[in-house]
Amino acid sequence: MKKLFVLFCAIFLLTSTAFARHGGGTALFVPLTGSFGFTDIRNSDGKKIDTLKSSGAFDFGVLLQPGYFYDFSGLIGVDVLADIGYYRSSYNFRDTANNGNLVSYNFDTLNLGGMARVSILFLSLGIGSGVKLPLQANIQNANNKITYNYDKIKENFYNAYIPYIKFTIDFRYYLNSFSALAAGLYFNYDFNINQKIPNYSRYNISSFDFGFQVGLYLVGSSDY
Repeated sequence: MKKLFVLFCAIFLLTSTAFARHGGGTALFVPLTGSFGFTDIRNSDGKKIDTLKSSGAFDFGVLLQPGYFYDFSGLIGVDVLADIGYYRSSYNFRDTANNGNLVSYNFDTLNLGGMARVSILFLSLGIGSGVKLPLQANIQNANNKITYNYDKIKENFYNAYIPYIKFTIDFRYYLNSFSALAAGLYFNYDFNINQKIPNYSRYNISSFDFGFQVGLYLVGSSDY
């Protein structure tokens, strides 16, 4: 993962200058969130099984957002951005049928999506969506711990990707006409990823994350 982080930093610096001619630029965000998992588990007869209860987990990411920044007289702005990076998605549950033992799923993922933001003065509202591609999964319960690479994830899950949608609220502090710091709230919903387990017709897990994020903008327009 260190190589992946170094790659993101290199792309961040390159894209911040490559887009400089037409008001483009790059943002780099680090979300830090609490995650709460949900399940939709059904046996072979389709009967719902409700033995896994949500337990809190911790998620984080490093997200690079190159794109175009539109500015209207310094009062209102619109950002159209890609949303690329590393994201750690975690799902923790307590198994009430097994003495409340912890059941955890931890996915190291490649985040691929898009973002749109509307800014009014220093306040920025954003919405984004895309998919997280699990590169590695660590699954643990009371009996064992399993690590899957991407090929094993494809073998053991019906969908080897996690669709997501998110909403952000940020406050920006402009350092100068080319750069700004940002901090705010981060809300994310990961849609179902369905595991293949014998004697179950469905074994879906999903999660809702909320927390905060910090970021940096480098914009190539002196009018921004």
